[in-house]
Order: sequence, then structure tokens, then C-alpha cells
Amino acid sequence: MYDNRFGDQSYLDWLALNPYEGLSHRLRVLAGTAVILDEMHSGRRTGVPVAHGDVKPATVVVRPDGSSSPADLGQLWTVDGSLVAARSTPYAAPELFLPGAVTSPAADRFAFAAAVAHAALGGPPPVRLAHQGPDLQQLAEQLRTHPLCAAFPAFQHRILNALVAPPADRPNSLATWLEALLNDLAPPTLAMTGGLPLAPGPYPPPGEPLPPWSPPPAKAAAGSSSQSLTWVLAGVAALVAIALLAGGAWFLIQQIDEPSDGDLVVAPSRSAYASAAASPSPSAASDDLTAARAFLSGTWEGTYRCRQGLTGVKLTVFVVDDHEVEALFEFYPVSSNPDVPRGSFVLEGTYTASGFTLRPGHWVKRPGDYVMVGLEASFSPRAGQSIRGEVADSACDDFQLKKSSTVTRRPPV
Repeated sequence: MYDNRFGDQSYLDWLALNPYEGLSHRLRVLAGTAVILDEMHSGRRTGVPVAHGDVKPATVVVRPDGSSSPADLGQLWTVDGSLVAARSTPYAAPELFLPGAVTSPAADRFAFAAAVAHAALGGPPPVRLAHQGPDLQQLAEQLRTHPLCAAFPAFQHRILNALVAPPADRPNSLATWLEALLNDLAPPTLAMTGGLPLAPGPYPPPGEPLPPWSPPPAKAAAGSSSQSLTWVLAGVAALVAIALLAGGAWFLIQQIDEPSDGDLVVAPSRSAYASAAASPSPSAASDDLTAARAFLSGTWEGTYRCRQGLTGVKLTVFVVDDHEVEALFEFYPVSSNPDVPRGSFVLEGTYTASGFTLRPGHWVKRPGDYVMVGLEASFSPRAGQSIRGEVADSACDDFQLKKSSTVTRRPPV
């Protein structure tokens, strides 16, 4: 990834070693990375747009002079739809969680915006449920209250706008977008209004409109005005009247009378995480799950990197049923890092047709003060016998595994 013999370090390590740096300095360190990603995405030199595929603080190199660039360039993917997307959940665009997803420059732009949020918060963006990506509602609240950025609403909104936008509407130039964020960090003009204070300078920058961030509406306060309540009651009355005139009164009464749980349907609101794709048929979904079960069952071997350095791993996966999976995680030294002790622990979790989430269970053999870690990955049974995913620990990097055997067994209790 990078050679720390020359003073290079990951942006993740740089943030940990410079906790008192101001927000502007944290963003300026990412300027070189933004320029390089823009060049890759343009395809000017390669003839075709190129996506990094896993942009995050751990894959950005910071040099002693303060410049930065994307690392892990051996994983670059041309945008031709032929490769399954890698993703790290706190920085993963919503489209990467769809079946058959592939990486793209738009997904890189989402990941870069999430990395900026990491820089502002000093840690990864909050995550939704497994396989759903960052939780933008929680992120909005954290940005609003964090001491580094609480005084800069425009800065908060610009990050959230980039993350909530559909792929085609994400910032086309990351370098320009980053410069706009730096403008947002100029001392705000405070005013006793409910509007958004504007930072000095061009706002928004030419050619880059800044739509308002619109989180889901909160519940009405207990002290809402009687006028608002009157309008609400009037609207309800009008809807009831229309229903009665349409001849549906009896049907409505029947439905209201003691509905079963199966009758209660909540219609989801459309958002950046909603997919317009039709749901697969039950038979297709069942076939996909069967393929995933056969794909996962067996023994996998590879490496991962955490505080102790590069480490070997053997993962014996046992599929319990159509939802649950267990695994024995055995780690050991590799030739380049012979001081790592041997140990093992049990992981438990769930899987789908395109990914799994494994949580720490219990130790089988614990060396010293080592701690257990979880794993999360996406995969495609049709893309070869390999898995690349994320170790669920901020001090760890990704893991890579190849299937070495179909032999499987349930982990020890």
C-alpha cells in the first residue's frame, strides 16, 4: 500500500497522530487525493474512466510534506461492468449493496465524501443495519453537534448533500467540491434567523448549486399551534369525505376492524437508498441463496492487516440455515511478520445471496491481550472462489480470502 520507511502513513494513521489539527488542515491534506481521483475518473489518460473501488482513510497515503494520494492502486478497476464491487460499509455508496453491483467513479465520489465526514468527526461515519451503508440521519446529528463543525451549517449541508444525492448528481469534481468545503469553513455570519448562515466568498461556487439537506420530518412538537392542528383536522375530514363519496366507507370500516399483523403495511419513502429495480421472484431468490450457501461452505485462507501487521487467517465457514452462518477464525504468523502468535475464535452472523456479516462470538484460543474482530463482505458466487471484505475494527484494513477446500465443520462451542 505504501512504504512507511520513507515517512509515509495512511490518512487514518495521520488523523490518529494529529488529533488537534483544525478542520481546514484535515481537508487540505486530502486535496492531492481529490485531484488524482478526478483525473482517474475523467479517463483522459486511460481512454476509459477508472474507479479506485475502495476509497477510505485507510487507503489514502499521506507523505511527510503533507501531500496525499490514493493507495492500493493495484485494485483499480476500469468501468466496464465486469468486476464485483469492493466496499467498506461506512464509506459505501447505496448502489453497491444491490445484487450484482459494480464499482464506479460515482461510488468513489460517495466514498470520498464519507471520508471527509470521517475527517470531521475523527472516526468512521455511523453505519445503518448490515448491508445498508452509512446512516445519514445519525451522521447529520453528529455533524451538527461535533465541536469541530457545529458552527458551520453550510459545511455540514454540503457533505450531506453529496451523500444523499443519486449517483449522477454527486460532485463531478472532488477538487472543486473540497475547495467549496474550505470556503464553508470561513467564520459564519451569525444571525438570529432560522435560515442557513452563508460563509463569505462565492457561495455556492459557480456551477455547483447547493440544494438544501432535507432529513426526514420530525414528529410535531407538543406545543404546535391550534391553527396547524385545525388544518390537519380539516385535511383528515376532507379525505374521509372523499372516501365516503367514492363508496368505500363500508370497505374502510371492515379493514379498520381488528386488522391482523399481516394487514399492516408501511409504505417506505423514496430516498437515495431506495432501488427502482423489481424484486426478484421467490424462485430466483431461493436459487441465489442456495448458490451462496454452497459458495460459502468450506475453508477459506488468506491475510488481513491489523495493529500487529500482516497476519495469516484460515476461516472455516459453516452455514447453519438459510439465514445464519458460523465460522472458526484462526490467525497465525506469515513469513514477513513471524512474531504474530497463533489464536482462534468463533464468529456468528447472517448471510444473504450477496454478502455476510460476522460478529465476534467466543474465544477458542486467546493469545495475550488480543481482541476478537468481526468481518463483513460482499461476494458473487459467479465471480470466482474469492472474497474480499472489511475487518470491523477502525485499526484494521481489509481481508482477502481464497477458497482452499469444501471441507466444513461447525465451530467448537
